[in-house]
Amino acid sequence: TIREVRAPVSAESWRRRAEMMVRSDMHSAAYDDFVRALTVNVNDGPSLEGVVKEARLSRQVPDALSWIKGLTANTTPTPAVLVAISKLFAANGMSVDAITTAREAEGVDPTDVAARAQVASLMADAGDAAGLDTAVERLRQIAPARGTTFFYAAVAAFLHGRAEETVSLGRQAVAADASLAPVHDLLGAAYTRLGRLSEARESFLASLGFDAHDSTAYTNLGLLELAAGNRVHAARYFAEALSLAPDSSVAREGLAQSR
Repeated sequence: TIREVRAPVSAESWRRRAEMMVRSDMHSAAYDDFVRALTVNVNDGPSLEGVVKEARLSRQVPDALSWIKGLTANTTPTPAVLVAISKLFAANGMSVDAITTAREAEGVDPTDVAARAQVASLMADAGDAAGLDTAVERLRQIAPARGTTFFYAAVAAFLHGRAEETVSLGRQAVAADASLAPVHDLLGAAYTRLGRLSEARESFLASLGFDAHDSTAYTNLGLLELAAGNRVHAARYFAEALSLAPDSSVAREGLAQSR
């Protein structure tokens, strides 16, 4: 019994406590526990994902970058660690460092789907349709039937203005991976472009069902309600979006228009 009490806490134990904090919306505490999990095992994949998300929500991205880079200073980072660092660079507005690190992750293991998906994500965020086309082709080489591949192919179609193709590929992404939350925001945007507003609303609500902290979904729902003349509902959605993403100019302008 004494040995068990004095034994070091495992990464899994810290991670599970962090996940409990997430469910209670205690994001700073969750972030601290995910960091503790990484100090035990810096390659714990779910903890890497958790620390990135909670760092954003608790506005501790620079701290998270410092922690992860410090924990891997004397080792060769794995693709999972490099992908996490790339995401944190991106969240900190350091786009050049983000893409450099994502490509480094690709170089470590060219068959790593997450590394190639991170490159695709950065191309999508930059609105670089040509770069995203290349990233999608590289994803198709190693994971042609993955939901992630269909998703970024759908994003590429959207950037090229092909809304119907976006819907088709988005549905294939959902069929391949029902847990792929971002696809619902994309489907909502494509349905909006097609004027299919009821389906757009359902897609944005579905996105919130996966992630109640999705500021993009709240913003888009606000825009739909504002266009429909439902100012009270629009204001609520915009206010929620701003609580999650205070720098969102779209949500701020929408809130002003809804009052």
